[in-house]
Amino acid sequence: MPKGHKRTREAIVSICARLSIRGLVAGTSGNVSVRLADGTILVTPTGLSLRALRPNQLAHIDAAGAYVAEGPRATSELPLHLAAYRARADICCVVHTHPTACTAWSKSGALFPLDTVGAAESLGPIAFVAYRRPGSAELAEACALALGGADAVLMERHGLSAVAGDLERAFEITDLAEQTAAIELGVAMLAKVRPTGEA
Repeated sequence: MPKGHKRTREAIVSICARLSIRGLVAGTSGNVSVRLADGTILVTPTGLSLRALRPNQLAHIDAAGAYVAEGPRATSELPLHLAAYRARADICCVVHTHPTACTAWSKSGALFPLDTVGAAESLGPIAFVAYRRPGSAELAEACALALGGADAVLMERHGLSAVAGDLERAFEITDLAEQTAAIELGVAMLAKVRPTGEA
């Protein structure tokens, strides 16, 4: 393992395990990256479950996407991560997930309401991006543009990407966004089974 990256690698693996435990990723979906002090990036690999990821399985790349060291291939969503870092000098990590409620709501073609107390106090703005092919430069650039005014973006038929200055905050954004989307799905279901105005 490269010298000086041990703690960061372990932190990424820990967050990945928490994403899995919380049900924010499934199978081999989802990817996480951290921008290091030297500008290079540690990112999760393609084709491996985040649930059982090991520190030595992370890919190490530079800001242009070239591999700094031999190792696993980076996630197919690497363009999204690189575009986010180009757009935001203030962020140090990107967490991309496929949370069930967020993804279900995204198929409506719009963002879910952010009017719960939790969302209003802790979540912050979320942007919405219409469908683009996963892993494409078009999706990456659309998300990077949207992230100029928000710390999270909901991608139609796809999932959620959150950015932050540290992994813990990116996890919190992801977790709270999923809870908020789940609440709104519940509200929508209740509206169908209960007449308007009924207590």
